[in-house]
Amino acid sequence: MALLELNGIKKIYGNVRALWDVSISVGQGEWIAIMGPSGSGKTTLMNIIGCMDKPSEGSVILDGVNISKESARNLTALRRDKIGLIFQQFHLINYLTALENVMVAQYYHSLPDEAEALQALGRVGLQERARHLPSQLSGGEQQRVCIARALINYPMLILADEPTGNLDEANEKIVLSILRNLHAEGSTIIVVTHDPEVAEEAQRTIVLEHGRIAAVTENKREKAE
Repeated sequence: MALLELNGIKKIYGNVRALWDVSISVGQGEWIAIMGPSGSGKTTLMNIIGCMDKPSEGSVILDGVNISKESARNLTALRRDKIGLIFQQFHLINYLTALENVMVAQYYHSLPDEAEALQALGRVGLQERARHLPSQLSGGEQQRVCIARALINYPMLILADEPTGNLDEANEKIVLSILRNLHAEGSTIIVVTHDPEVAEEAQRTIVLEHGRIAAVTENKREKAE
């Protein structure tokens, strides 16, 4: 069953075709990687899937809702309730602790729950660093806080933009291990990446060029359980 359906998506900025006739189906529990050179449309596509932008033409169906027809206010609610966003630049609030950064996401969704937020940090191996500020955490630890924040409201779709782009090899392995575990638990994951090794972890890789789908590859690499 498809959790996400993009049908004939076009996004036009003036005379620029950022996306042109892009159609993608993502099944419940599937792990997809999106690749392509700079300017290929990856960020535009991520913004549309993540309810941060709307297509010029075409439809985007998320969990049975045509989000391309929703108002900006409804898109904010859909993003809050259904999507967990993991950013390359982390976007943590620098004067809040790791725990408080996770609880902020709870605040906008329902009610903050410290015990639940601590549990989310525990899932990414950071419970003992919960009271530290972002400046006291390594880049890898900050990314793991970002992942905990994305998971705290139990999203149906995890959308990660270059989640290992700012990390060294050791921390990249930790983040990929977390994503593998989430996928094994049934999470639906879409990762935007430049890294072929990261893309190989997914079940399917979609390559964009000049705003169009240039290739779709089924990945046959054995995944770690």
